[in-house]
Amino acid sequence: MGVAGGGRRWLRRDRRFGAAIVAVAVVLATSIAGLALVSRPAAAPSASGAPGASIAAALPAWSSLDRRWGPYLSEREWGNPRESLGGSGWGLGYSLAMRTPYAWGEDGIAGLEDDQGQFHVAWAFWDGTQRHITERLYGLDNAQGPHGETIAENRIFHEATPTASYLRYEYHYPTFQPLDQVPPLDAIDTGAGTFTIQLEAARVDDHGFALRATATNTSSAPARLDVALKGWLAPAGSAGAVPGGSVVATTAGTGAGRSGIAIRGSSSTVALVPVTPVAGIEVTDDKAALDRDMRAGRLVEGAGRIGALEERADLAPGISVSWLFGMAETAGTDAQSVAAATVRASSIASDVGAVVQARRLEAAGVFAGQVTQHEALYRQLLMDLLWNQSLYRWDGTGASWSGTVDAHDVLIMPDTWEFPWPASWDGAFQAVAASLVDRTLAEDQLAFFLSPRWQQPDGHVPCAEWVMSDECPPILGWAAWAVSGDGADTAFLRAIYPRLALQYRYWESQLQDTKRPGLYAAGFLGMDDLPRFGGPEADASGWMALFARSMAEIARATGDAQGAATYAQDLATIDAAVNRFLWNDAAGIYEDLDTSGGFVDAPSYAGLVPLIAGIVPPDRQARLVAALGDPARFLSVAGVRSLSKASRLYQPGYATAAGVNSNWLGPVWVPITYMLVQALGPVDPSLAATIRDRVVAAVEADWQRTGHVHEYYDAETGRGIGADAQTGWTALVANLIRQAWPAP
Repeated sequence: MGVAGGGRRWLRRDRRFGAAIVAVAVVLATSIAGLALVSRPAAAPSASGAPGASIAAALPAWSSLDRRWGPYLSEREWGNPRESLGGSGWGLGYSLAMRTPYAWGEDGIAGLEDDQGQFHVAWAFWDGTQRHITERLYGLDNAQGPHGETIAENRIFHEATPTASYLRYEYHYPTFQPLDQVPPLDAIDTGAGTFTIQLEAARVDDHGFALRATATNTSSAPARLDVALKGWLAPAGSAGAVPGGSVVATTAGTGAGRSGIAIRGSSSTVALVPVTPVAGIEVTDDKAALDRDMRAGRLVEGAGRIGALEERADLAPGISVSWLFGMAETAGTDAQSVAAATVRASSIASDVGAVVQARRLEAAGVFAGQVTQHEALYRQLLMDLLWNQSLYRWDGTGASWSGTVDAHDVLIMPDTWEFPWPASWDGAFQAVAASLVDRTLAEDQLAFFLSPRWQQPDGHVPCAEWVMSDECPPILGWAAWAVSGDGADTAFLRAIYPRLALQYRYWESQLQDTKRPGLYAAGFLGMDDLPRFGGPEADASGWMALFARSMAEIARATGDAQGAATYAQDLATIDAAVNRFLWNDAAGIYEDLDTSGGFVDAPSYAGLVPLIAGIVPPDRQARLVAALGDPARFLSVAGVRSLSKASRLYQPGYATAAGVNSNWLGPVWVPITYMLVQALGPVDPSLAATIRDRVVAAVEADWQRTGHVHEYYDAETGRGIGADAQTGWTALVANLIRQAWPAP
């Protein structure tokens, strides 16, 4: 299933990262010629020590590289519960984030991070007019945004390979666009973007990177751009801090005496050393120093864990500038090892263009040829999924869950800016999509949620960091069966079967209706604006039917015949209860009950889950299929509406009122549409194909127009809305493409 590269279990399922931080040397080489800034050192030594030898000519295959390095640096650490101040996930805020050390993670623009979170590289920009240096992405917090938190900048994910052999990230600066009825953040100036910046990283091998930033002035007037490369260690006292924390800095200077910096920890050495003098070098422990000192026109050498190199260019309209960097790990912390790494980094810097070009050409073949139609979208969906990986660390502090979780894993996030924390049902869908990349990557996502480091002793699987006590739909069993290859990977199924059984028993004992066995209620279940009135729920009961069916399959595959029989009997019980109590014959759909036993009039995805679970009798199945195929009810230009168009609550896209969400009251969500297509396949293949084709076409058209893959889609226009990098579960469109148009 897909491709695999270097190393099987880089997520370290149930153990802490134990190795000391890697030591890194980074070399900046630049020269100025007119308005173009290009790095071409004349006599930089090669990796082999022979002048002129090409590093690019001897690159190892992308699939042979390890996965210690990747795009694991979060895009937004400042708006989540684990970094909260005053009990609010938004208590930190962007302005405070500029100067407050984080406790659990780091963030930056197009950043690289090791899988232990101890060393980070990212970019920063300034045009001489903005109020602050842009070191991380801006945005509106939950209260400021018209429909929740909103990213304020335009950045586009391009290539990303499974081993980060090549990464390309497009950033428009400055790009904050004011939103109607929403005041801008105090740290943001509004205005159109002036520069389009391509940020590329190409791995030379397991121990070196070539980095390139290329900026183009896309405005109609001359403009200035300052670019800084940042390298920093995790702050003292944080989860990723270098043991001992002793950090000093030295210069390695010629010329103006500011040609190099080194940041030394007790178990690491990080050096940023330019081949030629540069405009500025900064070494500090002060997180706010780069912003303050760049705007003051000078960087300050000192001692600390944060290093930065700055360059400036004045560009005429249409002119481009490139900055080239070489980065190499040291074999140790002694002077000889650091010197050798500096020589190697210099060699990489001299060959950046060739290395980047070679890796970019190689990346063009990753995932190629796997489908016969929609290949560009298919490849980008999987690469966006890889861009959404982040190192996630948390022990429950800040949400009254201290000591109950122990997360320290590289995980696929729902959206690396808007939702930079894992959610269990997002993770299930993401795992199914990730199975097209690498089955191990997919299995590791599920293993995390079902490990004792996240799942609670009573079987409860916390829904997400914001709602730890709540339930997400229990679809981990369905996902496990799917990513295992319908039972092919029995070793994986045997490993997680007991953990799935623990979650199943929790639902059975805690969330089942005591008066009507087989019916379940669990609250919002991830659909946070769908009306709920406290009675048994069609979706909760349907999801449990799917859970029972999946557990029966897993039990049979792992040789537990008695368990398979028990789960099959449970499925029959749920089937009977759902069809007795939750079918609204007048509406022709399953619906929730209120506490008095009346139906909740909101024909929605909730009432379609029994179809997904396969518990709908033939006569009712025909009525549900008719509703799905009816443009006046569920069938949309973009897939299946989340709420019937005939409902008085229906809103196909963003809500018309500020501060109100309508995300489950009409828009199309890919993951539920995906599951409905799977369920419809044996029942009505023509309708299944129609829905599949519509959702693929809508996502493709919106991606071609915007460069983004969105959280959900307007049911009337197909326009993408919500989070704009929600390639997590929307990546399931790749599964639809692969299933419908596989390569011969």
